[in-house]
Amino acid sequence: MVRPTRDLLTERIRLLLDELRSQIREGQLQAGDYLPSEVELGKAFQLSKESVRRALDELVEEGLVRKIRRVGNQVTANGGRSIGPEHATGGMSAVASVRDDGGVTSEHLNGSGASVGGGGITIRLAHYPKMEEETMLSSLVADFEREYPGIRVRLLPASFPYEYAEHGLADAFTISAWDALKLKDRDPLLGLMGPPPFGETIHPVLGKPFRDRAGRTAAAPFVFSPVMLCYNRDHLQACGIEEPNDGWTWYTLLKNARLLARRLDVWGFAVHIQSLNRWPVFLLQNGFRFRPADDTRASEDPALWESLRVARDLIHQQRRSQPLLTENDADIERWFKEGKASMIMTTYYGMNRLRDAEIRYGVAALPSLRTSDTLLLVTGLAVNRNTPHPEAAGELIRYLCGEKAQSRIRRQTVTLPIHPRALALRNGLLGNRPEGEGAFADCWPRCRLYDDLNLGAGVLEAIREELKGYWSRLEDEAEASERLEPLFGPYS
Repeated sequence: MVRPTRDLLTERIRLLLDELRSQIREGQLQAGDYLPSEVELGKAFQLSKESVRRALDELVEEGLVRKIRRVGNQVTANGGRSIGPEHATGGMSAVASVRDDGGVTSEHLNGSGASVGGGGITIRLAHYPKMEEETMLSSLVADFEREYPGIRVRLLPASFPYEYAEHGLADAFTISAWDALKLKDRDPLLGLMGPPPFGETIHPVLGKPFRDRAGRTAAAPFVFSPVMLCYNRDHLQACGIEEPNDGWTWYTLLKNARLLARRLDVWGFAVHIQSLNRWPVFLLQNGFRFRPADDTRASEDPALWESLRVARDLIHQQRRSQPLLTENDADIERWFKEGKASMIMTTYYGMNRLRDAEIRYGVAALPSLRTSDTLLLVTGLAVNRNTPHPEAAGELIRYLCGEKAQSRIRRQTVTLPIHPRALALRNGLLGNRPEGEGAFADCWPRCRLYDDLNLGAGVLEAIREELKGYWSRLEDEAEASERLEPLFGPYS
């Protein structure tokens, strides 16, 4: 069995805690009730007994649960008093139903779905935490609840929203193009996702990341962004550099980045190259695919190494004495906002961090290599196939993808909505927005997807890990090629 990553383990613990707190808060677990055993909870959430015990310790510290030696974990009077009697459903109904494969049935710990007093229903929407910054999601949901008073929405921020759906804890969930690729590795038919409602979208390619092997589109596109080039207009002007245009190549950018670094003592160009939303761009631009038509070994393909060499040169050939150390894309956007980097690879999602910036900045299509392709990122909304409330979940998705909600996203964020009339809005747009904001419109013919690389998400992640030594200049191409060959083997 593959050992879960630290992030995944943390997410499972959080999922367990969220569900137990919810059970106590809503009266499904009352004062005096016992929680399911640590073994049952471990099976339900795919956690070790030790991890479950550490999680329950948090509930003890919060005063919601007490441990009774040789008996179990009991909800305290303090925990039970915080729950109104109208929500009570009995405590021991919270025992999970465990499948043979170690997962959890759609009933999970809370039965067939939470109900709201007064005859309404609650829809649980699991979403990426960044959705609040990128789409003002809580405001959109509040608008929805006002228009649909019989439906309440509980927002569940999660790094892996689809896991909440898999465990029966979410009726609907957000899903990125990357997570859809990961799910297709395990289930090419995307069986987790029920039929989503569809509305108007600006371009048909937006649904393609969520298309299963049978051709069914399993999620409704919600927001999108190509990967773009962002630049500080004042920095370029100070150095007499023309603003980026379609004639720029990566070699043009590197030449100008060196000039900016020398004259302004900044990073002329910065990128978190290890990001799975960044380095695949160079492979796509060079026409490299992981299933060559001839007998060439993929790890020795010159197109691969030209792509990776350009990416490495952009980091190391700016003649800066200090290394560029980044943890994520947000680091790059923060340095750009602070004026420490002149040009960055980013997205319209990331530009939301610049809404309150005091800089003049612009956005343009990426420079070219062999082609000027870019990577298209899409976030979709999906209905959990096992939800007891498919109609209500579909109504929520229909609203979030509709013109009213999408227009609010357009006005209050830099994120690109999928609805054509919302995207066309030009008046009443708030915040510091980039010059050339509409540059994405010229990118449609250049937009490519992860799927175009003909490689699964798990292998792409493994390749990324093996390339860290090459990007750090600790290995040359021959050494890195040997490390990559076992990963490429099944795809060559």
